[in-house]
Amino acid sequence: GGDGGEAQAQPKTRLARLGPRIPVFGQYTAFAFRRRQHGRRLLFDTSANNMLHAHRAHLAQRSALCSGWLRNPSSYLSTAATSRKTLEVATPSDFKGGALKPSIDEGTLVKVVERKISWKPLKTSSKLTFPVNNLFCQSNDPLQHTADDIGKYFQLDGSTTAFSDVFYHTGFCGNGKEFERLRTAAIMVREPLLSMRDEVLGLHKNGGLNSTPGFIINGKQGYGKSYTLNYVIAACQQADWLVVNIPRAYDWSLGLCAKSTQFPNEAYRVTDENYFKDIPAQIREDVSLSKLYESPIASTNLLVSTYLSQKSKLEKIRLKDAERIAHYAPLAQDASAPTLADVLRSVTLDRDDGFTDFPIALRPVFDFLEELKAVTEMPVLVAIDGFNYWQHISNAKEWGTTVALHSQQMLVPKILGNIMQYGDSLQNGVMLAGISLGGPSRPGLPRALRSRWMPPIDWRKPVFEGKRESLGPLVRNVHAYTAHEVQRCLEFYAFTGHLDNAGLQEQLRTGELRRKIALLCASAPAELFKVCDLM
Repeated sequence: GGDGGEAQAQPKTRLARLGPRIPVFGQYTAFAFRRRQHGRRLLFDTSANNMLHAHRAHLAQRSALCSGWLRNPSSYLSTAATSRKTLEVATPSDFKGGALKPSIDEGTLVKVVERKISWKPLKTSSKLTFPVNNLFCQSNDPLQHTADDIGKYFQLDGSTTAFSDVFYHTGFCGNGKEFERLRTAAIMVREPLLSMRDEVLGLHKNGGLNSTPGFIINGKQGYGKSYTLNYVIAACQQADWLVVNIPRAYDWSLGLCAKSTQFPNEAYRVTDENYFKDIPAQIREDVSLSKLYESPIASTNLLVSTYLSQKSKLEKIRLKDAERIAHYAPLAQDASAPTLADVLRSVTLDRDDGFTDFPIALRPVFDFLEELKAVTEMPVLVAIDGFNYWQHISNAKEWGTTVALHSQQMLVPKILGNIMQYGDSLQNGVMLAGISLGGPSRPGLPRALRSRWMPPIDWRKPVFEGKRESLGPLVRNVHAYTAHEVQRCLEFYAFTGHLDNAGLQEQLRTGELRRKIALLCASAPAELFKVCDLM
């Protein structure tokens, strides 16, 4: 394409899609919690419902996330297929023909195998023509992007490890509707993304990780807060950080992959030995911890997805606490030097039969979060999307009552929900929290509980209405699209076929379409996507 105003013919290009169908996610299919009641075994309905919704949502997202284009510097988009290996929980088909042997004799009920995920060409059609020479970045590596790439798109594909080693197992932050609809995991490079990436990576470069607790990504609904999180996660993964990704904070407060406040969710007292075993002495002795509740489904999902996505890095991080070293040594691959991988391996491989019956081991999630504080072998990023859900009431109930549990009465939200405290305790890490103004609705604070709990922060108000002023310096705001970014976004939607009204050709070329849509949706990325969908 040239620099002139006349429309340029599009080169024949193809996007990529996922190749062979991938089996169901292990961390969802493995959940078969059961509980004992009145001497009988009853199906754990909460787990079954959550598992079904999580399975459907993640299969749809995974299919879309693996879709995308493949590029090289000599062409806009390449049609060459690529692939990358990743870890996955074994399915029954893996044991057919004797390829794998059940690991029950080894004391585990789950087997982990290595799979190959593939990207293959996917044809696209567009009724609009436009110059595409400045639409895509020269590199798909987020570490290589500069200010010259602002307004251009890059793909999380097999050329980097971010998708195969992180997002394939955890899912993307945000609802992922755009990825699923466009069939491509494409992200526009924007100034807020570059700024946040440089600030986080700069802490490690300048030795500031132990003095900065973290950052809170704020902004209006649909402005791209979750995309910013995804970008920084991808950059840290490429920079060989240990990445702990929590894309849905409401997994604890509302239920795994919840869609509303009516979603089934259950939490259990951390000191109740009918539901938990291996309760750490620190929890028993600390009054503030012993009164907490735990959501085992959400915590197990966190541990399994982290193990599968970060296994090679976890194996390099030795445990620091003497009591934990002694506890995990018999289960470790190297008894003389237990690692974080050994802590998570016991859950992933289900050594304690936790997927089929209570009581479930409570130690792994608590020990994992405590040991993250002492990691020195590599920098650590703890990313949480929907962080503000942990300031609200949950849809679980206190034991034996109809009183709603507050999220801060749950173990993981209690530990990670205080960014100042937990972030400061990370010796070589930083927290990155995203505020969610969309997603499932957050339950209101009942009048009877207002004397016990501070009302949630209204993150839409300036300086949070004077609440939690100490968080002010940690906030980084994401703004709406600039005029340049709106134009590039429209061209990208036209390229993928999302904007396919041939009658808009002249308006797209002259910029009139950009001005109209920017006025209509206030240049909000999420709203722009919806408007183009209607056209």
